[in-house]
Amino acid sequence: MARKTYKRENRIDAMFARLRKEKRTAFATFTVGGDPTFEESLARLKTFVEAGIDLIEIGYPFSDPILDGATIQKANRRAMAAGGNLSKTFELCTAFRKEDDTTPLVLMGYANPIIALGYERFAQKAAAAGIDGIIAADLSLREAGDLLKALARHGLYMIPLAAPTLEAKDFAVDQPGLGGFLYCIPVVGPTGGPSASQDAIAEAVERCRRQVRLPVMVGFGVKTPEMAAGVASVADGVIVATALIDAFVALEQEMPLADPAFQSRVAEKLAAFRAAI
Repeated sequence: MARKTYKRENRIDAMFARLRKEKRTAFATFTVGGDPTFEESLARLKTFVEAGIDLIEIGYPFSDPILDGATIQKANRRAMAAGGNLSKTFELCTAFRKEDDTTPLVLMGYANPIIALGYERFAQKAAAAGIDGIIAADLSLREAGDLLKALARHGLYMIPLAAPTLEAKDFAVDQPGLGGFLYCIPVVGPTGGPSASQDAIAEAVERCRRQVRLPVMVGFGVKTPEMAAGVASVADGVIVATALIDAFVALEQEMPLADPAFQSRVAEKLAAFRAAI
């Protein structure tokens, strides 16, 4: 039986087309699905959009997130303790899509759960949940051929990672299933680690632009609105993750999650970055 070919424009492409017309730089963040609970995670996704986030990366809880630093490792553990996993993250995205069919969702995680589910079934479930792209941190493009084919059949992208330790041939690949944007990592180390200098970020972005035509977004080590402004001056998008998760955890020490003021304080933290980008 012939497989269905996906026809809808990918939401990531639509977002960058819209932002180019508006002459704006994309603002993205990351959260672990189900951290600290399913309900709070869903509420936070909605707050992200209301506060000006253009694209959301959602990590599926995983026991050994080797690319991530201590903050996101702890977020993974909280989510798993609350019953989170890949299946529940699909449910979270499905619930989000009931009210938002525009904001791109990028599923971020590691290869084991994808391989265990099977590439075709994974892509089918991800598309059905309203996901637009995936980041598989420990799966190189050289080994992702079958996954890319499955993603392409369902209108999804795999987002290539461009770390300083990779040669251009490791991320500058042109084939179906690969697209959305190039995730530029300007510094060696895990998420939440040392920040790169503005000069190093500019050089990393220029290196990426020489290799691919995709929009270039920069993450890792963007910790303050001032740093976000610097990244926005050279890149197509800014990804702020660990700094915001740390801020939310600190807020939880000040007030209970159920306090009506909690989400508004989260929105204030996001607004400071949005204003700078």
